[in-house]
Amino acid sequence: MKTFRGCAAVLLALMLIFSAAAPALAAEGFTFNWDGGRDDDSDRPHCKSLFMVNLDTDTVVYTLNPDERLPMASMTKIMSYIVAYETIPDIEHAVITVPQRVEDDLEGTGSSLAGIAVGEELTGMQLLYLMMVPSGNDAALTFMDYVDNLYATGRLNPSSAPNPEDPGAPTPVPQDAGAPDGDEEETPGRTDYTGESYFIQLMNQKAQELGCKNTHFTNPHGLHDPNHYSTARDMAAIAKYAMSLPNFVNVTSTDHYLKPATNMNPNEETFPNTNKLLITYPDLYGNTYFYTYAKGIKTGSHDEAGHCVAASATAFGYTYIVIAMGDMEGYENDIHYEMMDARSLFRWALTSLDKKTITVEGDVLSSVKLEYAFQKDELQLAAGESVSAMLPNSVGASSITVTRDVPESVQAPIRKGEQVGTATLSYADEVIATVPLVATESVARSDLIASWEQGKSLLTSPWFIAVMAVIGALVAVYLILVVFYRRKQRQLRHVRKFRDL
Repeated sequence: MKTFRGCAAVLLALMLIFSAAAPALAAEGFTFNWDGGRDDDSDRPHCKSLFMVNLDTDTVVYTLNPDERLPMASMTKIMSYIVAYETIPDIEHAVITVPQRVEDDLEGTGSSLAGIAVGEELTGMQLLYLMMVPSGNDAALTFMDYVDNLYATGRLNPSSAPNPEDPGAPTPVPQDAGAPDGDEEETPGRTDYTGESYFIQLMNQKAQELGCKNTHFTNPHGLHDPNHYSTARDMAAIAKYAMSLPNFVNVTSTDHYLKPATNMNPNEETFPNTNKLLITYPDLYGNTYFYTYAKGIKTGSHDEAGHCVAASATAFGYTYIVIAMGDMEGYENDIHYEMMDARSLFRWALTSLDKKTITVEGDVLSSVKLEYAFQKDELQLAAGESVSAMLPNSVGASSITVTRDVPESVQAPIRKGEQVGTATLSYADEVIATVPLVATESVARSDLIASWEQGKSLLTSPWFIAVMAVIGALVAVYLILVVFYRRKQRQLRHVRKFRDL
């Protein structure tokens, strides 16, 4: 018994040793050595979740828990920008009045505000700046209220919008139905819904259209709600789409926004961007997070989310997006580690990664046996298209793995450019691309060789051999029967002759 226990203990120890020594599964993207001797900000990532993508090639270059659902705080406003811009007619010139609802809903939240007043008239463009630069929750809520009112009053009829008279559409209720006693006169034009805000419906609908699988919105500003969440991967998809919209990059890369005088405020006001990657001077604690090539996009923070940032950078012909979520350590210590993580990744990618040509159309990558051709028994196969990808500078052609999928043979005639198979190009177990393999030349069919090969194939085919074996067996049986028959006849003749004697 002791011997058995000893063996079991040794076996368990060996299993632990081998499991510890086993290499970790390759993560999506490339390996970034945080402690790489660079003049960077830290020797480790501080955020719970990170996702970095190169927009020029749509290549994911770094990930850390990219699909973990987390609160995204004011990064929510990226989607609010999308919905507002795509929904409000002539948004840049539309004059929008700040409703009482904004003050009521945000009172006591301690959230970031752009200082707009109830009754203040602003253009949609001004509100976009106030929502994205100083991260005004009041601006985001103003957009939601405005869109909900347009929809409820039938003034919003995009092709994809449901009919307000449709029984399944959000139903407007009287103004006083959801307001506190005595507030009816303070909320002119306010629209409440028995269901979810139409603006919020559009936010969730857009998320689905963009392929977001782990995102749900309950408000336009990002204040905490347990059902309001996203992932770094999904936020990257949302940010990428937003960057294709007019003015988005200009708005989100503005380091200071000068708000003009309005009907409620005769003075201009200046608002710094909450994105410290765009700010050259240090913060109140002496920390500087400025990054020369940063172009936006949006910050976010609250107690449940910690520090978050959706950042972009453009340099040397490349544009990257980094989504950093869940910096709780920095949030507690008033240090923006999410900015540091993003800046470290930008510096690494822009100095260590490059777009490399993996294969050029026409490069010979394989060959295949050729049948029915005169004096030619092999056909070369070439890449049917060129492939380029973002890869580390140290990666050479020998590091690329080519996996070929071609038939054992092909038969003439073959046309030049005709696809025969495929080749899958990979690096570090990550598929870069799959390209068609095409014939490098046209090859005619030889009828004489084809007939000979087909005849030879017929003569050597299992069916032919089986049939011939059966015929041979029948012939043999026949011959044996003939021999027996003749022998029997001779015996009978001998017997008759004997009787005649």
